[in-house]
Amino acid sequence: MSSDAQPALPRAGAPLGLIALLSAALLINYVDRGSISTAAPLLEREFRLAPTQTYLMLSAFFWAYVPSQPLMGWLADRLGAARVLAAGVALWSLSTVLAGTSAGVVQLVALRLLMGIGEATFYPSALALLAQRVSDRHRGRATAIVQFGAQVGPALGTFVGGLLMVRYGWRAMFMVLGLLSLLWLMPWTGQLRLARPITPARPGGEGPRFGTILRQRALWGTMLGNFCSNYAFYFVFTALPLYLVNERGLGLLAMTRVTSAFYVVDAVSCLATGWLLDAWIRRGATASRAYKTALALSAAGVGTCLIGASGAGALTGAALLLVTGLADGLNNPSVCALTQRFAGPLATGRWMGVQNATSNTAGIIAPIVTGYLVQVSGHYTLALWLTGAVALTGLIAWLVIVPAVEPVDWRYAAAGTAVAGQRRA
Repeated sequence: MSSDAQPALPRAGAPLGLIALLSAALLINYVDRGSISTAAPLLEREFRLAPTQTYLMLSAFFWAYVPSQPLMGWLADRLGAARVLAAGVALWSLSTVLAGTSAGVVQLVALRLLMGIGEATFYPSALALLAQRVSDRHRGRATAIVQFGAQVGPALGTFVGGLLMVRYGWRAMFMVLGLLSLLWLMPWTGQLRLARPITPARPGGEGPRFGTILRQRALWGTMLGNFCSNYAFYFVFTALPLYLVNERGLGLLAMTRVTSAFYVVDAVSCLATGWLLDAWIRRGATASRAYKTALALSAAGVGTCLIGASGAGALTGAALLLVTGLADGLNNPSVCALTQRFAGPLATGRWMGVQNATSNTAGIIAPIVTGYLVQVSGHYTLALWLTGAVALTGLIAWLVIVPAVEPVDWRYAAAGTAVAGQRRA
């Protein structure tokens, strides 16, 4: 058997403690990551930033987050995902605390870069742990619960962070959120003993190499589709507070409520999607049909709603934003479950590291392009049109490029042989 042989299948069932802690870590991840967007209206005024400067500052996190992903995926598969994730949480939490001491934009940007390195550990580590310890029949629900943190995090972060900021200022907000984040490490110590690095069947084997993973058509399709959905999400994630304040004329508290409502709807949709996907597959649907249907509906819904919101009145625009959140929730559990199914427990860390690195370039591009379009036009209309068009492009990835959703047999893939489950695509 080659060194790229498949390991044993994940144990049946779903370890609820692990899943809950991963969801909590992702919640913390997005609370800390999004804190600068909540503070953006105050930072813009205090540091006298032009729109292009503001959005360049908002994108700084991704300049470190993106290139760190493949390395973190390799470390997760090599050293143990639980250990790598613990180090990442500590690093990004301390970076958030120190952001509250920033004397200016340069120091703030430097700390955001450091935070990006820490947060780059999450998705490769978390998906590797899920692929190793959760069976296929629970994958949709387990992934949805973890991804639930990505929606609740921005909602909770915006609401709590907004209240702290209004009362005590943006510096106190960063410090309090960062210190609270460090508490997660206490219950995680138990997982450090349970979640060991998975090893392939032959001693000394290390699973598929990056070159083997990069030859998979499925990887390139998921990277494009994930990029398109991420572009729309990061537009909302970075621009929504400024859009509501500067374009729609809302105050800070009203902005906080609307933004939080978006993420609450997104979170509920995410959880419901995970349960529905598992139920649909149990009743006979293929993983390919279930995951691709959800991803296509998400791309179509997000793109259409954002374009429609550009010319809508206040009430209709608010409703379309909430429907955008509903459609985005269809994407989150589907894309992560699809990735785990393709890569399997042996390669998910590295696969996700490459996929997330590419797809999260959207976090760099979306804020910079949005800032330029807003500064040139004075409004958000062009930015909404472009974001909607990018989201709709995801349909090509999910329906045309991504093959049938079947596990890659790394024994044949390493030799350049077509994957049995993907020949029909």
